[in-house]
Amino acid sequence: MILSNILALSFIVVSVALASKNLERFASTSLNRLERIKSMYAWEGFDCKTTDEMAQDFSEMKERGARVVITFEFCGTGADASYYDDVISAAGSVGIDIIPLAWTLPIHAVGQSYGPNDTFLIKSVPRIEAVTQAVINNPDPVLAIAIGDEPLYDDDAGSPAALASYITEVRRNLSTAGLDIPLSISDLAYGWQSSGNITPVADAVDFFMVNNFPYFAFDATTGGNASTSWNDFIQDIDYFESIANGRPILVTQTGWPTNEDEFAPNSPDIVASVPSSEGFWNLLDSHCEDFFKSLNIGWMWRSWEDDIDGWGVKYLNGSDKWHWNARTEC
Repeated sequence: MILSNILALSFIVVSVALASKNLERFASTSLNRLERIKSMYAWEGFDCKTTDEMAQDFSEMKERGARVVITFEFCGTGADASYYDDVISAAGSVGIDIIPLAWTLPIHAVGQSYGPNDTFLIKSVPRIEAVTQAVINNPDPVLAIAIGDEPLYDDDAGSPAALASYITEVRRNLSTAGLDIPLSISDLAYGWQSSGNITPVADAVDFFMVNNFPYFAFDATTGGNASTSWNDFIQDIDYFESIANGRPILVTQTGWPTNEDEFAPNSPDIVASVPSSEGFWNLLDSHCEDFFKSLNIGWMWRSWEDDIDGWGVKYLNGSDKWHWNARTEC
């Protein structure tokens, strides 16, 4: 989902359900990070804030069960490693793990026209390098790194092979620094399905970060519809399982908006409201035992507050849209 120009940086916040009941931070090895990724589920995030504000927000999220935060979008040009230093430090200061995402779409906002300097090499590569350097500077709070939000769907790098080469470059730079951190991209099933030869990217990632939005399905009605909403959700999961070859799957973006203002639906029967959003949340939570835990698949809500209009579980004033909580085990 391409973000609007009101957004500078957002975070997905994840509550973690662990197969064991040990909720302590895992040692910083690739294996343990991947094992943890298998066991996560919960909600999402924020816009651009100072380090102190981020630490306060992360602390509140942790109090409500959060264990992981993932960044989306960027501040400024996105090429300043010191900003990501602050984000990672803010997460580390409250003991919450982080997945920093390098924004790889050369332009910034929906509807923005491309200029002569809006190329992957000029705009996106410096962002990838900034995130990589920040992780090298402070790897302990980092659970994984995401190279792009829907980079296949938006064809950010020009081809899957080109995108895979940049993922490989990040891994090489991390390895030179003595780090083995899981890498992935956050994308739609349709992004993978419509991109031709995806084998280079599928081979390059360590796990699969999934953007899964039944709200955009052509048969969508209400978020809590146990037939259409759930079937559309698991259809995308089935696809990712078919290409994952046993690697972890984490639904990095899902949700149901309380209005249609930010992104229009594809179904004439859609209901975008607080009850519909709450219904989708509860639908996902109701399948904790029989689906998410049994398959070791985590889910993460698309927005914490309404910086993405309508997609948060909280209004911009900080109040909850409904009485929600995230189970940390089931």
